[in-house]
Amino acid sequence: MNKDMGRRSFLKLAGGALGISALSYYVGTTNRVAPTFDNSLPEYADNGLGFPAFRGPYLQKDARLAAFFFNANSENLAALCDRTLNVSESFTYKYIPLTSSVMLVFADMLVSSRDERDKQVGLIPETEVSFWVLTVAMQKTQNGLVPHHLAWFLPYLLVDEGNSITTGREVFGFNKLAAQFQKPAQIQKPDFTADVLGFKQFGADLVAQRERLLALSSSSAANVAETSNLDSIKNTTSAELLKNLRPNLGGGILEFAARFINNHIPLVFLKQFRDAQNTQRACYQRLIEAPLKVETFFGGGIFLNSYILNITSLASHPLAQNLGLSGADQRSSLGAWMQVDFVLGNGTEV
Repeated sequence: MNKDMGRRSFLKLAGGALGISALSYYVGTTNRVAPTFDNSLPEYADNGLGFPAFRGPYLQKDARLAAFFFNANSENLAALCDRTLNVSESFTYKYIPLTSSVMLVFADMLVSSRDERDKQVGLIPETEVSFWVLTVAMQKTQNGLVPHHLAWFLPYLLVDEGNSITTGREVFGFNKLAAQFQKPAQIQKPDFTADVLGFKQFGADLVAQRERLLALSSSSAANVAETSNLDSIKNTTSAELLKNLRPNLGGGILEFAARFINNHIPLVFLKQFRDAQNTQRACYQRLIEAPLKVETFFGGGIFLNSYILNITSLASHPLAQNLGLSGADQRSSLGAWMQVDFVLGNGTEV
């Protein structure tokens, strides 16, 4: 199937599904089956700190979000999924990138727990910059791989708050990394920078330094189309997602995606811990999926001008290489912003 035929087939089957957002992890309205709880597990040993690894689910309150699509190399994305998700033949699913694009998300919010005890602790300010790859989870069967569901893979998340890193890694397996940000005053003008403690190159005697990892800036004077209608944002972002479908996946997968893109799309992570005795091995390694759902939509819009992304080549943070991005002066194909409250639900081993 050639590229044009695959895209036409997808669009024909999608029909009304164009109203479902590429940002469906924020705006999903279809609940997934709730995870089952194993009461035979031992109690988590709380060390009594004022900022514990919170119990879930988790509320992200007053979240200011800006999301941008960038063209990427699909072969790099597939290799990244194989290295960081498809690491065991025992896993039920193999995750394959659905599009040749990456979504960059800036989020500034207040985070708390919905657990009866932990919600009494309070709200923790958190800023996060993350990259998103839309995948199709292919179930392993005796007859080969069969498409089962869609999932958002988050290979990189930069965060400025330590408790978020601890909770994200320990509970879900978020690949959260520490960073410092220059943040925008208004989400409608979301220029920002992110610095990390890193290495330009590796060497036994070299010392890590604070380095500029990435910067996002407007290509011209900020121009925004604001709306109180969430559906208009969903329609625009969905259309952009459909433009970048990978034609080499075959009609069957494209048709499957068209039929089920209107369902809630979960997040997927690899949760693992190094074994203490044999540090070349993992003492725990599982795939985790978790739902993310908007509770309240306050407003949003589409950026009418493009934004420019620059990523520094650091040996310690090879984001551009692994994601298949150009690194320097890469122009967004679409951008959108929202102000919402959303909830990250409990995860499930898959």
